[in-house]
Amino acid sequence: MTHDREFYTIFVVDKRTIRYFCGRKPNDIETDEAKETVTSLFSCGEDRWKEYYPLTGRDLWMDSLMREVYLWYEDIPASKGLNYFQGPEAFLKSILSKNDKGFSTVDTIMDTPLPSYGFDYTLYKIATSDTTYNALVSYVAKNSPAEEAGLERGSWIMLVDGDSITKKTEERLTDGGARTLHIGKYVIVKDENNEDTEGDTETEDGDSEDAEDDEDDKGVGVIQEIGDVTLPAVRPVTESPVYVNGVIALEGTDYKIAYLAYNSFTAGTAESNEKYNNELRTFSQQCKQLNINNFILDLRYNPGGEMECVQLLADILVPADRLESPFAFLQYNDKQSSKNRDLILDSQLLQGGANLNLPKVYIITSGTTAGAAEMLINCLKPYMTIVLIGQTTKGEYVATETFINPKYPWALRPVVCEVFNSNGEANYSTGFKPDISINETSYLQYYLPLGDPNEILLNTALGVIAGAIELPKSQTTETAVKSFTTKKNIRKGLIIK
Repeated sequence: MTHDREFYTIFVVDKRTIRYFCGRKPNDIETDEAKETVTSLFSCGEDRWKEYYPLTGRDLWMDSLMREVYLWYEDIPASKGLNYFQGPEAFLKSILSKNDKGFSTVDTIMDTPLPSYGFDYTLYKIATSDTTYNALVSYVAKNSPAEEAGLERGSWIMLVDGDSITKKTEERLTDGGARTLHIGKYVIVKDENNEDTEGDTETEDGDSEDAEDDEDDKGVGVIQEIGDVTLPAVRPVTESPVYVNGVIALEGTDYKIAYLAYNSFTAGTAESNEKYNNELRTFSQQCKQLNINNFILDLRYNPGGEMECVQLLADILVPADRLESPFAFLQYNDKQSSKNRDLILDSQLLQGGANLNLPKVYIITSGTTAGAAEMLINCLKPYMTIVLIGQTTKGEYVATETFINPKYPWALRPVVCEVFNSNGEANYSTGFKPDISINETSYLQYYLPLGDPNEILLNTALGVIAGAIELPKSQTTETAVKSFTTKKNIRKGLIIK
């Protein structure tokens, strides 16, 4: 699985590449200049273009394209010092600017979703063992084998096919046929002797996760067994970026609070290019009809996506009198400066959706909140109050664009422009720090499915709105050994990084 939840079919509209955003295809890779480069580097005075081209053509295509569209193209080393026989990832790394902190990527073309069980997890070492782990389920995709099995965010996998989870057996969690999972849940139990309890998880330093619980009647966090579930075999999983939405009414108050867990800025599918945007529009109308007066936007698993989706969501949230105002400015390199342009808060994008006229929005963030999600935060700041709850965002302040070379086939996503808000600001390379910092894995008893009012980050946001925040006492420190995600599929559009 991946936090990049959407999957797309790639449409090839010319022989070389797709330029989804500007509509101009890049330089043909089989140029005389490219041939001369290969000849000078590898021929020893003899024209061996036909022999070398199959081995170098892909890297040459990447080199030629990057020198035209890459935001920091001036930092690319001279051709004579490059090795065009490298694999695509290695070659791209060899030409990237120091400013590029992994923003630009290259990947194989994937037309369909990869088979998956449909869940993410994090491993925690068992306190009584040096080699075995429990797996905390951090995300379950809708309509996936994992959801069919009854797994939820916050479930603990204790055994797989009757065996403990070790480095050798971990692969059973990621690929293959049907599995039998032994499931547990995290609970706090009384332990008068304050001794390690079987099922405790352990920090990387070897401390029991209840080390900070001396003041809570010596409560001990343990994984309580529930039973076995059958996990169906892997299959392709397609999921809407609108993961959870609804309206929460706080008892005894007039607050009507909209909640939206939005996991990628994705407009639609190959078959219906506005499918997911229309889900946003429908939800905004529901919120309007219910007269919601507060909005919690959960972007903790949102790694970015398409700029048009950012504009639409902003149009839904901003004060009504800010519609048609400047929203962002895109600045390309000097070779592509003709594409520099302003984006506005365009009410026409609503197309049946509703502007909610909000003065404030509460946004839940994490270290994987990135790209377009950060652009939304940055570009909303001049127009409304933004309250961030969670952890510091990733700090991706630029936009990438996808170029496809079907001949090989590979997709290159270089950084093509910077994105500024209406105040000319794009100073979040270190991420946005939350107003209320909370590490959700420090409260494992409240590590619950998204949308559950008792889930720690949502509960905190509700507490902020109600004006009465009472955080539960920390029960553990973060102990992640590793997190697993599957390979991402190609997204179309100008991608904010």
